[in-house]
Amino acid sequence: MSKDNQLNSQGLEKILRHQNIDEYIFISLIAASFIGELMMKTSLHIAFIYWLTITPFFFTASILSEKANSLKTGRETKHLIRYELFYWGSAFAAVLLVYLLWDMERIGPSEASIMIHIILAHTMFLTGIVLGFRFYLVGVLLFSTAVLSITTDFSLGFSLDVAVIILITWLGLKIKNQFMLPIFKRDSDFVKPDINFSGEERRN
Repeated sequence: MSKDNQLNSQGLEKILRHQNIDEYIFISLIAASFIGELMMKTSLHIAFIYWLTITPFFFTASILSEKANSLKTGRETKHLIRYELFYWGSAFAAVLLVYLLWDMERIGPSEASIMIHIILAHTMFLTGIVLGFRFYLVGVLLFSTAVLSITTDFSLGFSLDVAVIILITWLGLKIKNQFMLPIFKRDSDFVKPDINFSGEERRN
């Protein structure tokens, strides 16, 4: 590893060790979702391009979130990237198919935006199985705003979007326990066992 790469790696690790990094990642996901909602209310073509290109950002946020938790707990996630590539790789393939439908003029930008929105909501919700409660919440947020975009007019829909975003943000910052939502953490699949950690740290 070159000196520059080593410095960059150390800088990233320092950032990921910040005590509030989980909250920062969660807020960035909420902000990205909110920007998408604003764009859908203003320009359908821009919104379509935005949802098309936001998939790599969600994937990166997922990787950084788990890396931060690994640094915090000492439990190395052995196969995370492989599982995340399955989740987000399949999502990106679905997004590209929606883009193809739009490019062939089988659907308009409005329909394409909503379809991509729903694909990202589904993938983010599934990511919660691996990464925890806040990713479930972002999935719920995207599903909720998709429903509102489909069923309500502009003024009412936007007001309800803001209310849902505020509620989800509050829940994500206030509640840290997993409750009844599953988190799929089999040591043989996801982590290298470490006798110094019982596994409870990962679920808090």
